[in-house]
Amino acid sequence: MNQGINLRPWREERREKRQKQFTQLSLMACLLGLLISGLAYYSSQQALAALTQENQMIQQNTRILDLEIAEVVQLRQKKDTLLHRIQVIEGLQAHRFQTLDIFDQLAASNHDGVQLTAARRQGRELQLQGRVYPTPALSAWMRQLESQEAFRAPLLRSINAEENTLSHRFNMMVPLAF
Repeated sequence: MNQGINLRPWREERREKRQKQFTQLSLMACLLGLLISGLAYYSSQQALAALTQENQMIQQNTRILDLEIAEVVQLRQKKDTLLHRIQVIEGLQAHRFQTLDIFDQLAASNHDGVQLTAARRQGRELQLQGRVYPTPALSAWMRQLESQEAFRAPLLRSINAEENTLSHRFNMMVPLAF
């Protein structure tokens, strides 16, 4: 029947043509893969460079902020020092008037026959030394001190008679009310 048709060369040509197309498509796929890989590598390198530059900028800004923080800490220390000085000065100013009140009230309460020879303030106490004649004048003065608003109940620590005189030496502690 089909004796005059030779189908083999046609099949061979078709197989060669398909093989050539497959080789070309494979080569194009490889080239396309290389191109995509190259673009991905370039893109990742660009992103890495941008991140490196951003990190350097962050580190530089961090150094600047560290310097500013150190300056703020120094300013706070100076502020605390100045506030402490202000408190000390205010305390001294307040005590200045207290000392004046103490001496005013001491002078106002002084009794005839009592002579102060020393007065020393130690914290919230007043140490008084002096002479007295007659001794009942000392007890009257102690009662007057207790009635003053600057003082609390005085405490007589010692009373000693002086030789060849009628007067006595005394040592007294008076707690302060403020």
